[in-house]
Amino acid sequence: MMERWELPKGWEWKKVGEVAQDTERRNPSLRPDESFSYVDIAAIDNKNYCIRLECVKKIKGKDAPSRARKVIHANDVIFATTRPYLKNIAIVPQALDNQICSTGFCVLRAKPGMAIPKYLFFAVLTNSFIHQLTPKGANYPAVNDSDIYQAIIPIPYSDDPARSLAEQRRIVARLELLLGETRAMREDIQAMRRDLAQVMESVLAEVFPNPNEEMPEGWDVQEVRTISEPPQYGYTQSATTENTGTKFLRITDIQNGNVEWDEVPYCQIDDNNFDKYALFDGDIVFARSGVTTGKTFLLKNPPRAVFASYLIRLRIRGIFPDFVYWFFQSSHYWNQVRLRGGAQPNMNANLLSQILVPIPKSLSEQRRIVAYLEHIAEEIRAMDDLLAQDLRDIEVLEQSILAAAFRGEV
Repeated sequence: MMERWELPKGWEWKKVGEVAQDTERRNPSLRPDESFSYVDIAAIDNKNYCIRLECVKKIKGKDAPSRARKVIHANDVIFATTRPYLKNIAIVPQALDNQICSTGFCVLRAKPGMAIPKYLFFAVLTNSFIHQLTPKGANYPAVNDSDIYQAIIPIPYSDDPARSLAEQRRIVARLELLLGETRAMREDIQAMRRDLAQVMESVLAEVFPNPNEEMPEGWDVQEVRTISEPPQYGYTQSATTENTGTKFLRITDIQNGNVEWDEVPYCQIDDNNFDKYALFDGDIVFARSGVTTGKTFLLKNPPRAVFASYLIRLRIRGIFPDFVYWFFQSSHYWNQVRLRGGAQPNMNANLLSQILVPIPKSLSEQRRIVAYLEHIAEEIRAMDDLLAQDLRDIEVLEQSILAAAFRGEV
């Protein structure tokens, strides 16, 4: 149970189940040819606490997943019960009235005369509410509808419905004004972060000439196969948490261009296979499947490790590996790995071997370019870190505003 603070005179603590009513279920498969809109957790924007309509699936009843059962109406609050600390929470817009959401949500429908939807929405966004649902800490995996209905929120003047609803509307109006300002600040910062990402793209486009065009003086174009050992697929084995002494690098271990080696699992491997799949400084690995297909990672002083089967390893010869890695971040690389006529990348050893790479003939020039790009990237990272901190500060400010509102201080 959360620590209760002293409420203004006339306010009371109420269980969510006292101010939100039961909602209904519907099995779409009973109407196999009728289409409906389906909201799953992937459709929630948990930064702006809304449903991304472009991510809502339109499907027929016969294709409905087994979790598509909960009916939603305009102004319902949907609250994802898996990892509640992620705050996958939103208000249902009019466009999704009488549609279906996943059973992974608790649907909160404000009881008429007891609560207004947006008051309920703001109340469940507060950290104090979330803390009631995570008694074992931030990694608490899931709750159920009953847990949410048993949690408590402050309700003003609950013994006087008209006055209570009027006060709730006043608080909501004040919150919308204040949080509207923080939302605008967040959008500005997010736009600046997007601009930063484009800066690196622009720099790479200036540094690397198009390999399909005439090269500047002192440059040459070579296929990957001529500057590397043959690309190699990774080791097929199951990961284990048991410390076998050999780390097992997988696609999922590469996040935002970095690997947290302490988090990488291990695998069982004999000496012969280790010699075949061992990773060394300067190796470049490529994701060959999934949403990260084509993404690359340059190994820098790795621990004893091998790479998994959904990665391809490239070992550069005669060229500065860091230079080749940086080319693999450029649009000239990505233009070569995208499917013809499509937007999705395609990667395999044969395609990788044929990638054209523009290369300065001088090794010192390769190193100069790498130093320049690393300097720019470091500057961008530093600026992005500052903006990320600004976003965290905004989140703290928003929680301060919400906390004040539910103490009767706005």
